Formats: sequence, C-alpha cells, structure tokens
Amino acid sequence: MVVLFAVVVLSILGAALLDMSQTESTHAYRDLWSEGAFWAADAGIQTGIDQLSINTTTSTQAFGVTTLAVNYTFRSGPRGAAGPQPLQFVNTRTEAGYSIGSGTGYNPSGYIFYAYQITATGTGPRNAQRELDAQAEFGPVAN
Repeated sequence: MVVLFAVVVLSILGAALLDMSQTESTHAYRDLWSEGAFWAADAGIQTGIDQLSINTTTSTQAFGVTTLAVNYTFRSGPRGAAGPQPLQFVNTRTEAGYSIGSGTGYNPSGYIFYAYQITATGTGPRNAQRELDAQAEFGPVAN
C-alpha cells in the first residue's frame, strides 16, 4: 500500500514537472519571437532613416512589407494600421554654426535641419509584433 501511494505521488510530481517544463519552453519561444520582431522593427527604423533628405515628398514615402528572414518582416506605420503608412514630416529648425564640410567656415545665417517622425512595425512567428517610434533629423543644409 505504501509503495502504491509513493508511485502515485511521484507520478503526480513528474506530471507537474513536465507541465512546468512545457510552460517555460513556451515562454522562451515567445520571448525569442518578440525579440526578433523588435529587431525587425529596428530595421524598419533604419530604412526610414536611410530615405531622409531635404525633399519631404520622398522622405515621407511609406515602405511596404519587407522580408528579413524566414517569418520576420517589417513595414512603415503602427501595428494597428491595415498597411504601410507614410513617415511624418515634423518641422524644420535653423541653427547658426560651423559646417563639417571642409573650408566652409562659420555660417551666421544658420543651417536647416529637417525633423521627421518614423514609425515601424516588425513581425515574427505566431503573430509576434513590435512597434518602434523614432524622431530623426536630416541636416545640416546651408540656409
């Protein structure tokens, strides 16, 4: 009778440990997929930064779904949007100062900086999604 009781207790304990192991595995995979979606969204931010210029029309163009690797993609816009959304032109600001360009010297009338808002959504396996927002500036451009 004692042996039978011990077998039942050990069986229940073994089943509980297997269930806990499965739960931990599921959480680890979800974290992995979420992290991959974060880096996919970061790639979207970098794509948005690469297209910035003084031309606000081309700088704010939406970029469509781009595949990075199997099951990982990014696009412009928030995750709640139905499809790619354009980047946002925020404003310009002018500041006096020196140019990095060789021999240009001090410019008292200032340089213009074009500010943009970039939102990108990265997706991964099993509907893992991450959204990133960034503000970036293009400049300096002589005034």
